[in-house]
Amino acid sequence: MELTGFNSDNFKASISTIQHLFQIFLCQMPEGAIELLKFGQFGQYSVVEFLTHYFTSHHDDPHGKALLFEQTTDPKGILANMSNLKYFHGNDNKVLCYALQDNIKVGSSK
Repeated sequence: MELTGFNSDNFKASISTIQHLFQIFLCQMPEGAIELLKFGQFGQYSVVEFLTHYFTSHHDDPHGKALLFEQTTDPKGILANMSNLKYFHGNDNKVLCYALQDNIKVGSSK
């Protein structure tokens, strides 16, 4: 997805803030754990490019099969409603959730 503000002052300020926040996150994360910001041009206007890991373009994976979102990933169906002929939620986009579980049994004593 590309976002532009047609060089408005508010957009330029927002991009500056995004770059500043990104630098803060970059210093806190292990190397390679965060994707770099991408900027481009739309005609004469600056754009920031955002990636989504929830969807794949049919252009990039023409034979990919769409999967349903897990209830824990999309409890209100918002992401499911965004699937269309151009983008789909496929196997490469499957969200895995992990939880820390205590292995101590309640009521047992040694």
